[in-house]
Formats: sequence, structure tokens, C-alpha cells
Amino acid sequence: MTDVRAVAWDDIPAEEVYPGITRQVVHGERQTLVRYVYQPGSVFPQHHHPQEQVTAVLRGRIEFDVAGTRRVFGPGEVAVIPGDVPHGARVVGDEVVETLNALSPRRDEAPGPNRG
Repeated sequence: MTDVRAVAWDDIPAEEVYPGITRQVVHGERQTLVRYVYQPGSVFPQHHHPQEQVTAVLRGRIEFDVAGTRRVFGPGEVAVIPGDVPHGARVVGDEVVETLNALSPRRDEAPGPNRG
């Protein structure tokens, strides 16, 4: 593929994956980019996948639990989570959280209530 494909977030429907958490997904040939928006009080349950995950926090504060180690990330910070490592997240405080998540290699099935 040599052509650039332009995608606007406004053109991608948001899907609620857990209570208070929505996502929008863009797939490339070799990677997946996911925009998550978390409402205050929301929790993303523990899960794992073979892909490496790189998560940039755009707004708000979120605590990641990666294999039992917890750390809070805020705007401008990036979490790098190795593949096959259990991880989850929860919103810290009363602000909406927005993240961009790059997964490589491409992930065709993202976590959700019926997918793990």
C-alpha cells in the first residue's frame, strides 16, 4: 500500500466497551490505533493480549495496574506495556480521561465484556 489513508475521529462511531468507557478503532496493515475516553469512576478490567501496547495519556489521570504494579499517568505521559502481560486501568479523580493506544502487531479483536 502506497497511498495515505486519511481518517477523522469524528467519522468513527464510538463503541461503549465497559460502563463509562468508549473506544474508536483505526486499523493499519501492521498496527492498531485505539482512542479511549473514560468517564470518571470507570474501570477497564484486567486483560492481556500478545501485542505490545503503547498508551499516551492526552487528558485526565489514569492508574494502570500492570502485572500487579500500579502507577498513575497524566497528560503527556506514555505507558509501554509488553505483550502477554496482564494489565487494567482505572480513572483517578473527577476528570474525563482520553488516551491513544497503539498496538503492534495489529489487533483485530479488542477487549470487551464478552471478549476478555
